[in-house]
Amino acid sequence: MTSKRFVSPVNLRKNEVPIISIYGDDDDRSLTKLIWSFIPGYDVRISNPATPEELYAEAYGSAVVFVVVKDDLDENIKIAEDLSQIKGVVADIIAITPEQDIRQRLHILSAKFDAIFNIGIFDSNEFHKIFLHKLKKGMMRLSARLQEDEYETFLGFLSVSADAFIVFDRQKRIFYVSDHYLALYPESAKNFVRGTPVQKVFEAVAEEMGVSPDDSQYKDSADFWIKLSGEHEFKLDSGLHLRMTAVELPGGQGTIVSTTNITTYKRQELALAEKQKELERALAAEQEASNIQKQFISMVSHEFRTPLAIVDGNAQIIERRIGDLPVEETKRRLKTIRSAVSRTVNMMEAVLSSNLLKTGKMDLHIEEFSVKDLISQLCHEQADLARSHRIMTDIESLPDILSLDRKILTLVITNLLANAVKYTSDDDPEIKISAWLDGAILTVEIKDNGVGIPEEELGRVFERFFRASTSVGIPGSGVGLSLVNDLIHAHKGTIEIKSQVGEGTMVTLRLPVDLPLEAISVTD
Repeated sequence: MTSKRFVSPVNLRKNEVPIISIYGDDDDRSLTKLIWSFIPGYDVRISNPATPEELYAEAYGSAVVFVVVKDDLDENIKIAEDLSQIKGVVADIIAITPEQDIRQRLHILSAKFDAIFNIGIFDSNEFHKIFLHKLKKGMMRLSARLQEDEYETFLGFLSVSADAFIVFDRQKRIFYVSDHYLALYPESAKNFVRGTPVQKVFEAVAEEMGVSPDDSQYKDSADFWIKLSGEHEFKLDSGLHLRMTAVELPGGQGTIVSTTNITTYKRQELALAEKQKELERALAAEQEASNIQKQFISMVSHEFRTPLAIVDGNAQIIERRIGDLPVEETKRRLKTIRSAVSRTVNMMEAVLSSNLLKTGKMDLHIEEFSVKDLISQLCHEQADLARSHRIMTDIESLPDILSLDRKILTLVITNLLANAVKYTSDDDPEIKISAWLDGAILTVEIKDNGVGIPEEELGRVFERFFRASTSVGIPGSGVGLSLVNDLIHAHKGTIEIKSQVGEGTMVTLRLPVDLPLEAISVTD
């Protein structure tokens, strides 16, 4: 990764050139003209402030200040004292006077002037040298003061930042550490002193974070700290997530490392990702529902059409031949009509009940009734519709009264008996239903000797609209077993299917009989 560089949108360095301030020069500006003759080639400017206030305002940028003091009573004598009170003024304050008396000159000098010169020596070679020496020193002091100002400004910027900063010099030793950084690593703060090598900084931080050399995060962190380049993220055991960014300072002066708390951002990122997954799951479910609906319409339209065609065909025959149709033939055709109607009604109930169950709008209604009588009744109904099949029962051990949902049990047993009849051929059709109570669990077992289900397909038999490969040519919609499975689970029970191709299928139901006598939502 290419290392970043610090680029300020604002030029922090002041562009003002050093000033030579001359206050109190006569109207003929003799002193000013003389100074001008001394400074060709120097990047300075000369100023003649008209008032002490103007002088005080510009003194902060002055390399040398000349003040003309005519005698020891001149009010300009107090200017040196005033300038000495202004923080940051680094210029020598020089008194220029015509006074010859030594006592008066000492009095002027003692008013906090740095030097005092007589007007008569201005044009001497020695004064020229002294002036240039003081000018160079003043310019150097101004430059140093400017760097200090910039450093203080830099520290000020860092102190108000929400991030934690640590600045390394070009030798990768600590130059500056922000208060935020010290607060972020309180146990290691004593090691964060100017001149500390970056390796020791890393070791101190790693120890405080509890990251040992055998930790997977250790190497990545070490690479970042040693190179001081790029970005590095890590998560503390406390859940705090931090991002460190190394930025090279201009001119190869060093590197600034910022540490940002991105915990909230990461949490929002995870929440957004989870929300996106939820939307993707919802979209997938919607697409699946749409596909299922198309499949359902295609399949059920065919299944409804067949029994209705049987009903209509037999009804037309009876209508046309009502006068000469033998009684037995009429009974047979009426039975066929009843069977087709029953098949249509069962299919509609299965579909409607399944949809109710999927939307969570179907509730359990536990009541006391005779399960033994209900099973007997359902077996007789199936026997009337399939007289060629033998339906045997073993339910005598059941108690007279049990607490269950009658509607659910009716739908479940009806579907399972209808499946057993449908998938058992007329060659040797035998269906057996057994039921017994074991503690608080009702077990119902329905066994047939039909076509069976391939072992590799048993795991899919409860999928909506799935039909086994052995059901080819046998009418059906694939809704029945899916409905039965949903109903059994709504009743807090279990269902198990064992089957072998060509030998038949056994379905075992287990339902609790100790549920409270009240309505229970299937979503509970």
